[in-house]
Amino acid sequence: MIDILLASIALLGLGAASWHDLKTREVPDWITYGLIFSGLGIRFIAALGPESWVYFFSAVIALGITYLLGSLMYYTKQWGGGDAKMIMALGVIFSTRPAFVAPAIIPFLAILCINIVIVGALYGLIWGILLSWKHRKKFTDRARELLQEKRMLKMRIIAISCAIVIIAAAFLVQDPFLRIGVLTAGLMVLLYPYLWVYIKAVEKSAMYKHVKPQQLTEGDWVEKDILVNKRVIYKVKNTGIEKEDIQKLIKAKIKEVLVKEGIPFIPPFFIGTILTVLQWNILNFI
Repeated sequence: MIDILLASIALLGLGAASWHDLKTREVPDWITYGLIFSGLGIRFIAALGPESWVYFFSAVIALGITYLLGSLMYYTKQWGGGDAKMIMALGVIFSTRPAFVAPAIIPFLAILCINIVIVGALYGLIWGILLSWKHRKKFTDRARELLQEKRMLKMRIIAISCAIVIIAAAFLVQDPFLRIGVLTAGLMVLLYPYLWVYIKAVEKSAMYKHVKPQQLTEGDWVEKDILVNKRVIYKVKNTGIEKEDIQKLIKAKIKEVLVKEGIPFIPPFFIGTILTVLQWNILNFI
């Protein structure tokens, strides 16, 4: 019963967060922190009653692990702050396998993370295709520019050389399934430069925009240092812009700044969690 309550709270919170993320590109702190403290609170109360203290302390440990994971993704600009907090919330809520889920060798939280990553990759690919089509003229121009860069020629030479070695090694492998895996890896290495061009072209053509300082929110990724009379009043940060920085820009009467708009990534969290609760492990289908 307690696990059903936790899962229900998680799905309700993820649904609300997905709606906010798609509409505003933000995830309210009250949702993520609400999920974290609700999960900890429910598990603490359960530990006082029918459950052992492992039920609570496993959530504390999972919180620490997912904090490290979320921080890594946040500081490398793969996720926004809301995404990092959401994985922490899911770590707390699903730190132990729910009672209504059948036992498995892989920990439930690990399966959840795997499902989210795979769903996120497919979601990002579809989102990128839609953006490239919507901004197809800019996308085509940016892709051509990138393909003509000198570093692209070096990247292709390295990729082709590595792919030849990997594909040649595949024919030395006796196991047919392993051979297919090695050949697939060689193909991926060969295609990597073009995938890189595609991602960068999508970013440059569709994910950058100029906004007024008044439209900025804490955590937005400003892409360039901002100077006034040759003096830097804002220096780019991996953690995004802070409230006091926004006030500085408004006070300095900056007209507009260049920001990178990320993909709303909470929906893959929502879909991945639904699949995991329904006991689907996507790895079994690929």
